[in-house]
Formats: sequence, structure tokens, C-alpha cells
Amino acid sequence: MRQHKQEILEKVLEDLSSCGLDTHVDQIQHLADGGMSHIYRARQPSLDRYIVIKQLKRSFREDPELVNRFRREAKCLATVLHQNVAHVYGFVESTADMYILMEYISGVDLSTVLKKIGALPPEVAAAITLGLARGLHCLHARQLIHRDVKPSNIRLTTRGEVKLMDLGIVLDVAESSLTRPGILMGSPSYLTPEQILGDGVSARSDVFQLGICLYEMLCGSRPFQDNGQQTVFHRIREAEYTSLRKMNRSIPRDLERIVDRCLQKSPDARFSDVQKVIRALEVYLGPLATAHTQDVILKFLDHEALVTPTVPITHIEEMRPRQTWWTWIGVSVLCVGSMLLGLFFSKFKKEAPATPPQYSRPHDLR
Repeated sequence: MRQHKQEILEKVLEDLSSCGLDTHVDQIQHLADGGMSHIYRARQPSLDRYIVIKQLKRSFREDPELVNRFRREAKCLATVLHQNVAHVYGFVESTADMYILMEYISGVDLSTVLKKIGALPPEVAAAITLGLARGLHCLHARQLIHRDVKPSNIRLTTRGEVKLMDLGIVLDVAESSLTRPGILMGSPSYLTPEQILGDGVSARSDVFQLGICLYEMLCGSRPFQDNGQQTVFHRIREAEYTSLRKMNRSIPRDLERIVDRCLQKSPDARFSDVQKVIRALEVYLGPLATAHTQDVILKFLDHEALVTPTVPITHIEEMRPRQTWWTWIGVSVLCVGSMLLGLFFSKFKKEAPATPPQYSRPHDLR
């Protein structure tokens, strides 16, 4: 078995090295096996960096759609340059194999974090969602829809960054004919009502999945539990999920409102685009949204011993997420009410007699 694995690694090295200096790698190591691909880590000596190599499984080379999907992932990633999306460095195709060379991201995926920790602190969940939403906004600006936003496709780095991974089933709006009719693309518990019904997907489909991820981060469980495919499909299409604050009263109402808007059954009732989700999260996070989201995430990961930071953790004063205008209205009403009550009692005190009234008849004292 070990010899067979070594032969595979040597074949990968041979394929890549034959393509020129830019793709020459060494120190190759098998990391994992995905649904469609084998995942390796290798060092690229010409640039003194580690990279990830995704190799399409040979059993899929005879399926034209899967081959096209693999090529499309490389193509789509190559057009996206954003700090919240994994970068692609190259695409290599030999006689028998296909490879994508990608950024190596040292860190931990969100699904692992949720399994170990459960619910996350609200400001950490909001900071992660904000980074994810910014990455999606970059995709949407290029007419790309991810369609598979879920915790296992979200990587949290040793620098506190949020990286959106795996664009294997990304939909290019200009090439939507690549998906076979009747084929559900995505993970059952994270599908949208329109995907299940076979309707067209849009950027608002990614907004729905973003809402599922935020819900799961805030309470430690998914809004639509996977108790069998048909059951979860029914729940996503028809059933109401348990509200966040019924699950945990300490969850801020502002985040509950964001989740509720994202998880509307009708796409028209959701946030019209991910930019509006970004704005709502920025309002909630306040000062943390501008320059401190990575620090918030990294401080949490370090505290929970989930990663070893590779950059210093900036000292963050106890800055709480900004209260929204609803909160300020409530505070203002209380202040105005207190002032009016003060004026009323002050006026009453001035008009009241200096001494209590004198009663002349005994029955007045009863």
C-alpha cells in the first residue's frame, strides 16, 4: 500500500516537473481525498513556498461533465483575486491526469471548529461571516455563483483570515448550460429552496447559504437538520426553523434579523445582494469591521488552541459590536421619558401645598 502511494506521488512529481520550472515541486505529501480529487501538499522551490495540488481522480476522467467542472474550478479561481478566496497558481493536464495548483492555506476549516467548540461568540461569528460575504461579493461581481457555501468549504487561517474554498460546482452565469437538468448540485443541508425545486439559482442563493452558516455558528446546529434527504428537503422548502433567540436568548437581535432575512424561502424576500449583508454586518460590528476582524478571529482561534498564530495578535480593547439605530432609539426614548417624568414631578412639587390638608370631620380620616 505504501509503495503504491509512493508510486502515485512520484507520478505526480513527474507530471508537474515535465511542465517546466514554474510547476516543478518537491517534498510532496498526501493530505486528504475529496469527493472528486486527491489533495497533496508540495514545496515549490523556485518560489520557496508550499502549494496545494488537487488531482482529479482517474475514475472521473471518463465523465465529460466532471472533467469540465474540474477545469471550470481552475478557470474561475484564476479570475478571482481576493483575500477571502483561495488563489490558484496554475492548471496542468497530462495524458492521464489533471491538476490544479493552489495556495496552501495553513489553518483549520470552520466545520472542524464547530465540531470542537459548538456555538461561537457572536462577534466571532459575525467577523467570519463578514469575510465570507466579502469573498462572495467578489465572485458575484464576476457573474459567478458558488452554490456550495458550507463550513467545510470555509478555511480560517493562522493569520485570522477567512478563505472561501472549493469552487468545484461554481456556476458561471454565462455558461449555466454545463449543469445537467434534474441534477442537484450541493450538500443537502445547505441547499436552497430554489435549488431543490429546480428553479434557477442566483446570487441570492449564496445569501441563503450564508445565512445557514451564520445560524450554525451562532447556535452550534443547522437550521435544517439532515434526518434523511427527503426530510431535510421538505424542511428547507416548507418548514420554519427554530428562531435563534429561542435556541439562545443571549444571541443579539441584530444578528437574528440578519439570519432571518437571509433565510427567507422566496429569493425576492432575502437581501437583494450580498453587499447588503456586508453592510448589515459592518453596522453590527462597528469599529471591529474595519481593521480588527482578523484579530477577533485569530484571538479566538488561539484561545481555543485551534491554530498556532503566524502573526502577532494585535491587542484589542474591549470594543463591543456597535448597537444599531434600533438600540439608540430605545435609549433615546428612555432618556426623553426620564426627562419628562422629571419635569412632571418637579412641576407637581412646586404646585403642591406646603402642608397637608386639614380635615375637620372624623369621617374624613376613614
